[in-house]
Amino acid sequence: MKSREFTTDEVREQFMNHVKMLIDYWDNVDDRTTKEKISGFAHSLLATIDGSSVELPAFVLAPAPHESDKNYHIENQENYYAENENVKCDIAGGLHDLLYKA
Repeated sequence: MKSREFTTDEVREQFMNHVKMLIDYWDNVDDRTTKEKISGFAHSLLATIDGSSVELPAFVLAPAPHESDKNYHIENQENYYAENENVKCDIAGGLHDLLYKA
């Protein structure tokens, strides 16, 4: 079989499966308070994004403002977020909906 690049859907699925694994892991930690478990999960998720997971690479986490945001903020003399274009495999958008799907 010839090697190929993962599709966006495949990467999204791998990421979501990892998040679900982290939820199960932290749910089964018995000797921690709820706050410690939530903090542990958050740390694990951020470590995953940073590339500390054995199963997944680091992920790009960048603002994705609406196309009208920049002009709006300029008109109101406010600072604005950078536009980040040309991301090849953007898995964001709808992740929260995927969390509880079978």
